[in-house]
Amino acid sequence: MKKVLILTSIKTGSGHKSSANAIEKKLCDEGYECKQLDVFPLMGSIGELMENSYIALTTRTPFLYYLMQKFSQIFPDIIHLYIYLHVKKQLLKQIKEYDPDLIISVQCMFTKAISRILRKNELRIPFYVGVIDLVDPPMVWKDPKADMSFVPTDKIKEDYIAKGFPRDRVLTSGFPVRDDIVVRDKAKDIHNRVHILMVNTSTDLNKNIRFLKEVSKLEKVSIKFICGLDQRLYDTLTAMQEKGELSKDIDIYDFVDNMNEFLTHSHIIMTKAGPNVITEAVRSDTAVVICGHIKGQENHNYEFIVENGYGFRCEDPDLIYEKLYDFITTSKLTDCLENIVQNEISNGAEYIARYVKEHI
Repeated sequence: MKKVLILTSIKTGSGHKSSANAIEKKLCDEGYECKQLDVFPLMGSIGELMENSYIALTTRTPFLYYLMQKFSQIFPDIIHLYIYLHVKKQLLKQIKEYDPDLIISVQCMFTKAISRILRKNELRIPFYVGVIDLVDPPMVWKDPKADMSFVPTDKIKEDYIAKGFPRDRVLTSGFPVRDDIVVRDKAKDIHNRVHILMVNTSTDLNKNIRFLKEVSKLEKVSIKFICGLDQRLYDTLTAMQEKGELSKDIDIYDFVDNMNEFLTHSHIIMTKAGPNVITEAVRSDTAVVICGHIKGQENHNYEFIVENGYGFRCEDPDLIYEKLYDFITTSKLTDCLENIVQNEISNGAEYIARYVKEHI
């Protein structure tokens, strides 16, 4: 049985792990043995600090995170060299022990570093990169020496080729989506109540609170709010609810592992522009409202929603009530749900698995 090593991360948002799970599931269905590896801990205390600080940086010091992102855009090779020097020993050990027939990375920080490790040690293992960004992937994703880069859209593919990537080393796969996110063949019905799912709508704590308070003013809606890995947000919202500052009718959750069930019963999802949540929502026929983004990382992802008619963007809590009221009380919501069903998006994990089966 051929083996695939999938490089991912666990604490830098849910997208990496979810995409790795999706790819692993499809590869296992094709008869491959798979192993997922969180690479940051292999860098020692530095790597653990980088991974553990991600949520705090993006939610409490977003400007600092933005500056770090800008630095990585201008000097990506310095970032990759730094990663390589800290990870090479332990990652090489893991590679030799598992002896994979293929390595796939869905973590942008571990692209060129992996290529370098394989070249330096004369390891003839194919290396693929699964790009999990929807519109404008950061420079750290781009590794021309990877044997294949799977990108979510044709637009990104052409951008890669324009930047010097060989055409035969870039393929449009779509975005890897978990197997339990099922495509609907009929638009969701709306009866007496519109179900709104809010998933960590902003990196700003106060904006999250303001969004929730404004949405709760709407009539004939139910609201569920998922805080994800942002423990500070969860503690704040539950404390406010206990004090009577938020309605008891609002359901508040921390991290959940059954997002498919939440999406199945939602008409609208309000979220920041994380590509994983966006694609899962669209695939499940849920209208998307982009309420925020991680600066320097998700700036343009809203374009995927707006340009395809999958929802709208509103990052101002003072405007969200008016925009949602118009969206819900006119035909805009039902038209949006119908449009999503008619324009089914593909599951990149299926494409990647088929390609691996044909070539490895």
